[in-house]
Amino acid sequence: MDFIKKGLTGFDLKLLALIFMTFDHIQQMLIGIIPIPFWFGIIGRISAPIFIFMVAEGMYHTRNRMKYMSRLYIASIGMALLNNLANTYFPMPNGGMIINNIFATMFLITFFIHFGEKTIVAFKEHKLGQGLLNLLAILTPILASFIVLMSMETLPLWVLRIVLVAIPLPLLVEGGILWIALGIGFYLCHNNKKHMGLFYTVFCIITFYLTTGMILSVENLFYINYQWLMILALPFLLLYNGQKGKGMRSFFYIYYPAHLYILLGVAYLINGFK
Repeated sequence: MDFIKKGLTGFDLKLLALIFMTFDHIQQMLIGIIPIPFWFGIIGRISAPIFIFMVAEGMYHTRNRMKYMSRLYIASIGMALLNNLANTYFPMPNGGMIINNIFATMFLITFFIHFGEKTIVAFKEHKLGQGLLNLLAILTPILASFIVLMSMETLPLWVLRIVLVAIPLPLLVEGGILWIALGIGFYLCHNNKKHMGLFYTVFCIITFYLTTGMILSVENLFYINYQWLMILALPFLLLYNGQKGKGMRSFFYIYYPAHLYILLGVAYLINGFK
């Protein structure tokens, strides 16, 4: 097939990830309201690894890291605010909550990559003070995660909401530490498909162990705890040809929140006709 020879550009991968993500979110938003095929969720497992892979690539190719990181941070705040409004005034008819905010996860991936490299460089150049400051920057969101988790029952609700909106916390963002580690691993494997493929396979095996509880039933593996099927993203990642392709940055930033709230509206519409 021609596309296998040419490979997939960054644009191609992002577009595929958007399609896979939409299947996943159709299941999330409409399950319990209309019959949704179980494989919608399985297809959805492919999307996040591709997006995370492209964020790691973005840290190599962006001309301005701080601008890139700032854009992700602002998007994460905007998404968190919209989620709060939706969950407060338009709760999902199927009883769920909109907690999707991969922007926050992506921001933390770029944050740890950036300050991790700065820390290593500072210590190599024997700039102890600068190295310690960068290390403190890395540790701050991690420590903040534990503080918030331990204080959840005592903090006023309005304070907790402000903190969760304004500060992406590694233990509480979508995908948590696992997805952040995945992004860092992809970054370290840049331009080496063998290392990337091996790393990602091991990562999926660890995910399989952590999420399935090693309960090897069809129901558990394909209907309940099927996050391990993110391994299906590997062929697409291996086809990446290193080229950017068409630009679609603005489209993704708009499509990601927009399609969720459109699906929420569809859920209300269908539920109203029942």
